[in-house]
Amino acid sequence: MAHTIYVHGKRSADGNFADCTYSKDWEGHEGIPGQELHIPVGAGECVFAQGELSELQLIGATFKTIGSVAGMNASNFAPADDEYAVHIPMPAYTITKGVVLLFSTTGTVENLYPSSDPQVINDQPTC
Repeated sequence: MAHTIYVHGKRSADGNFADCTYSKDWEGHEGIPGQELHIPVGAGECVFAQGELSELQLIGATFKTIGSVAGMNASNFAPADDEYAVHIPMPAYTITKGVVLLFSTTGTVENLYPSSDPQVINDQPTC
């Protein structure tokens, strides 16, 4: 059972990055503070979905298990689907994954905006 976190991205003050906030709901009413995002250990995947308050369009993400060997390949990149959601697989044991979300301007792409590095930790009890 996937666990969804809504992301709301806007351009940073310098115009080079995406400043992100996270919430439990699409509208952004139930904010999640900080950059450590805890999900149930049995979730199977963490879904980052574009929230209502997002000024930028979510187009993909790269991710890596903290403590593993660095490297980019097809297994640690996920494009957004047609609903602007990115699916990041999580195992059935506790790990931490560093994530960089990738955004663009809506409509005509003018630039790409990477997020800071939130960490997804699957250490919560399964509901």
